[in-house]
Amino acid sequence: MNQLITYIKAIHQQPVPITITRQQREQYNENDESGTLIRHQQTTYWFANGVIISRQTEQDDAPSRQLCAECWISYRVITSPMPITPPRKLFHNPCQERFWLKIQGITPAT
Repeated sequence: MNQLITYIKAIHQQPVPITITRQQREQYNENDESGTLIRHQQTTYWFANGVIISRQTEQDDAPSRQLCAECWISYRVITSPMPITPPRKLFHNPCQERFWLKIQGITPAT
């Protein structure tokens, strides 16, 4: 249980030998200097073994013609009683995250 993928699997409700004991979601919006609305969301997950993982997303509401618009998604180890590798995973859009999850054998719950 020293791999970040194990915790990401738990977050996406896949069978793993660890349990999420608590989660807390925070959301807020802001306007950037051009007036574009930026939506932020952070969900913190507490695990029974003492590990705490944060999943953050940032997406703007600007119209996009891209098939998969930019949206920064990151997973980060906040606290752990053991080393977890990698300590962070970053995606630049939801399509990239879905593809990575798919090659890891995960069907995203969201």
